[in-house]
Amino acid sequence: MRKWLLKIICFVILAQISYLAVSAELLQAKSNDVSRKIIERTDIAGSDEELRLMLVEFPPGYESSAHIHPVIGLNYIIDGSVESQYEGEDLKTFHSGESYQDLDNKKHLIFRNISKTDTLRFIIACKITKGKSFMEPL
Repeated sequence: MRKWLLKIICFVILAQISYLAVSAELLQAKSNDVSRKIIERTDIAGSDEELRLMLVEFPPGYESSAHIHPVIGLNYIIDGSVESQYEGEDLKTFHSGESYQDLDNKKHLIFRNISKTDTLRFIIACKITKGKSFMEPL
């Protein structure tokens, strides 16, 4: 009877440890989610292009993979600080209240939220072909 009870207790403990490990992984995955929301888009008459305004949020410590932008983007940092580097250029840091320009068709090697505690929030405005993504992974 004692062996039986000991097996049940061990099973329950292992089940709880597994549950906590999975819960921690799910919480970490959720905190790594990047939010990209199109706030407004306006068609440009007589073309297949639009003006697009986007709000992007990076969780603390998040870094995007290397990518390119098919068009120039005008950016404004609402909250937080970011490090950004294009191929062949120096690493640059931008903070809340500052603006910068995303270059078109150039490898964007580094783009990361440098805070380990705060979300990075920024707005991007661009003129782009309808339906085309502003960020294309390499």
